Amino acid sequence: MKETKSTLAKFLSALPFPQKHKLKRSDITLMILSFVCALFLWVYIASSTLDFQTQFSKLTIKEPELTATKAGRFGLQLLPESLEEILATNVDCTIYGTRASIGGLSRSDIEVYIDFDSNVTDMIGIQTLPIKVRTINGAQLEAEISPSSISVDMDRTTTKEIPVTAAQYPNLTYDPKDTIIQDDAFIFTPSKISVTGPSKQLEMLDHIRVNINDSGELIETQIFESGDFSCIDADGNPLDSSALEMTTNRFSVKIPVCYSRTLPVGLTITNFPAGFDEEIIASIYKRIRLVTGKDEYVLPKYGDHNLMITIETSDPAQKDTLDNQTSYDLQAIPFSDLIPGKLNEGIIPTGAALVFPDNISSVKVKLDDTDLETKKLWIKNSDIKLQNMDARYNYELKSPNGNTQITLCGTAEELEQIESDDITAYVNLTNTNVSEEGEYTPTITVAPPKTLYGVWALNPPSLAIDIKLAT
Repeated sequence: MKETKSTLAKFLSALPFPQKHKLKRSDITLMILSFVCALFLWVYIASSTLDFQTQFSKLTIKEPELTATKAGRFGLQLLPESLEEILATNVDCTIYGTRASIGGLSRSDIEVYIDFDSNVTDMIGIQTLPIKVRTINGAQLEAEISPSSISVDMDRTTTKEIPVTAAQYPNLTYDPKDTIIQDDAFIFTPSKISVTGPSKQLEMLDHIRVNINDSGELIETQIFESGDFSCIDADGNPLDSSALEMTTNRFSVKIPVCYSRTLPVGLTITNFPAGFDEEIIASIYKRIRLVTGKDEYVLPKYGDHNLMITIETSDPAQKDTLDNQTSYDLQAIPFSDLIPGKLNEGIIPTGAALVFPDNISSVKVKLDDTDLETKKLWIKNSDIKLQNMDARYNYELKSPNGNTQITLCGTAEELEQIESDDITAYVNLTNTNVSEEGEYTPTITVAPPKTLYGVWALNPPSLAIDIKLAT
């Protein structure tokens, strides 16, 4: 037994077991460095793995700036409504990366933005673009974003000439019975302006309306200055003009003030035959008819069925004149033109600064010849008297032994009482412009008997007279 133990002891002593010895300082240092390296390696491996993530909710989208983007180079810009929608959109995102790169990110370190470079096209209208996330320093982040895209409405800035054609004046008053404001005759300075802005808005913009904030009564044409205006569409609705730029924001508006009067149409008849007294003249005026289309009217003072005419003027002096008139008379018509059955042209005087909104420039004038007849008679030339002869001349009738036919007009009852011998005929030489010898044909004045009313000669004839200097 002892021999066996001795043999085992010898065997074990022959094995290469490490020998105990005292650790040196260099050994301890090496051990510490090995531990630090192992720890650093562990931290490096742990921080470099790609399976780290962090989440954020209800992030707002950064207000877009298109200038340096592809969209900006296309000249595109966001419509205000689309920008409002973008700024009101909330985004949830999960950011992926290493712990080292994203582990310390907070909401203030990142920003959500719309990519106006990758998918944008050169077109106005709706485009759907991706939403992305990056650090505030511009480093792109890998993320899952909800929503991942957004539809934006883009437009392009253009310039257009827009007319200035309307005015609003809520604080200015006028009497509509006496005064007319001619809205279609306003004069605007400038009459048009250049407007720059989104093309969609400019397509809707129809005209500029100037807003006049002055107060008072409009009694004459005035010019108002205003810097208040509105952009109006074709339906008369105001448009948002915040995105538009104007070449001017100051306007002057001339508001024409017009006075309106409605008067009956009258007529003056000239050159009544000698011997026509007021009663006969009044009877002629009663027979006058003013004709427009199928309608006939009587003159003022001779019945109530009068032709009325509206007259407008912007001249205060003309207004005063019209205020003092009881009728607006046609151009005068000679009595000799009033032939039964004939329609005469009655011209309406236009006058200075007068406007006739009914667009009536003339009416027809005729006699009511319901009870009138005509009668032809012959008078002897030798019975025609020459009045107011000039002693320097000798007057000789070309046909002293001839006859001249006359046509009388009147009622049947009065015409029956007239014969040739009842007619007085004469030539008033005062109205004959005798400046040298020659043959003249002055008009004969025909005078029926004074006992008969309303009988006159139609188309008074003329008489040939040879005039020579007296010897």
